[in-house]
Amino acid sequence: MNVRAGMAWGTSLLLCGVLSVALSRRIDLMRGFPGETKEGNAAGSLLAEISRRPTLALGFRNFLGDLVWLEAVQVSGNPKMTSSEYGRLYSLLIVATNYDPRFDIPCLVGGLVLGESQAHAREALDILERGRVQHPDDWRFPFYIGYTHYFSLGNPLDGGRAIAAAARLRGSPAYLARLASRMLSEGGDPGTAISLLTAMISEETDERRKVILARRLREVVVERDIQALERSVGEFRRRTGGPPSALSDLVGAGLIAEMPREPHGGRYVLLPGGTVASDRMARRLKVFKK
Repeated sequence: MNVRAGMAWGTSLLLCGVLSVALSRRIDLMRGFPGETKEGNAAGSLLAEISRRPTLALGFRNFLGDLVWLEAVQVSGNPKMTSSEYGRLYSLLIVATNYDPRFDIPCLVGGLVLGESQAHAREALDILERGRVQHPDDWRFPFYIGYTHYFSLGNPLDGGRAIAAAARLRGSPAYLARLASRMLSEGGDPGTAISLLTAMISEETDERRKVILARRLREVVVERDIQALERSVGEFRRRTGGPPSALSDLVGAGLIAEMPREPHGGRYVLLPGGTVASDRMARRLKVFKK
């Protein structure tokens, strides 16, 4: 090995060492869309800066993309992510895909995780769109773009259109055209959403995505049950002139056959004013509220 080659190799190793240490210290990466710089954000972070100038990676783009993706996996592993964690995840995904634009896993899994937060649904769509541009023949990207429009933004029209586009791509499952049709004609109904999610889970082969879909299915089941119970509470009030003292009164009045099972292992409770809630879910899914 000549001196010049040895120096280049040593420089590359030193760079990777510095970047690995920087990543292990969880440097705060830039938040916001690509190209934005805001005071207080780590726009000067070494990993983020180099991702915007990939030639500085000295041939280690894939390696650095993998490192950033591993950090993103750690952030997304929290089942109760905060708003700042969703923002950090988005920043990490931007950096990972800057390094390796054709790395499809961060786009698919990261897009789904971001879509669990309504406040970050647009970021989810941005990440999924990055994947779609790089993989225009992969039906999964327009499919999950449609999923995000429907389940995160409550937009069955754009959701159905995106899934219809996925259905036209080679290799897509036969059931996609049916899902698109139902979204377009019956959007916004929890029963329809449950049918869609059940079909999606049965066909999904990636365990990480299956876990996310199953979590969303439980949330939609809660919303369906709450809507049904609140309708029964309203009927009880009309029949008796007053609200029930407990949800069990609905069974005694013959308005429901039995109390539905809360899918998170909790129970449904009657709140003042006749509203119903799950004791395991802090918030309801707004996309299904009438």
